[in-house]
Amino acid sequence: MLSSLRTIVQEVNSARSLPQVLTIIVKEVREAMQAGVCSVYLFDEADQRYVLMATEGLRQESIGKVRLSMREGLVGLVAAKEEPLNLENADQHPNFAYFEETGEAPFHSFLGVPIIHHRKVLGVVVLQQQTQLCLGGRGLCGHGLRSAIWSYCSC
Repeated sequence: MLSSLRTIVQEVNSARSLPQVLTIIVKEVREAMQAGVCSVYLFDEADQRYVLMATEGLRQESIGKVRLSMREGLVGLVAAKEEPLNLENADQHPNFAYFEETGEAPFHSFLGVPIIHHRKVLGVVVLQQQTQLCLGGRGLCGHGLRSAIWSYCSC
């Protein structure tokens, strides 16, 4: 798993734009974690919502369209608590929010990791899996994932 982290960090460090960084993250993290979906939601200061900015495994046309209020859904819960959330039956959780346009219906397992920089939540990385299993047991803890994703960033 450390090899995967190093690869992700190297690729992110060579990226020239935020969209490029996000594409690398969702593709490489999804592959490293063998997850069905990897998505990144970033906080939009202008309208105070978390916006789906990149995904590998959900419908691409939902990027930029799915927007969650600060405490909406599991993404909002992860951001509010400022800690990872790992669920085997995410669709049964009271905070679960369904967005038909993403095509996420068949996904049950959920691992959300907040992206925190200088004590401020910038967004949430989400991993989803069709089967009901604990995604955290795959060897990449929330803190390692967060470090790998934002190690290059000084924003």
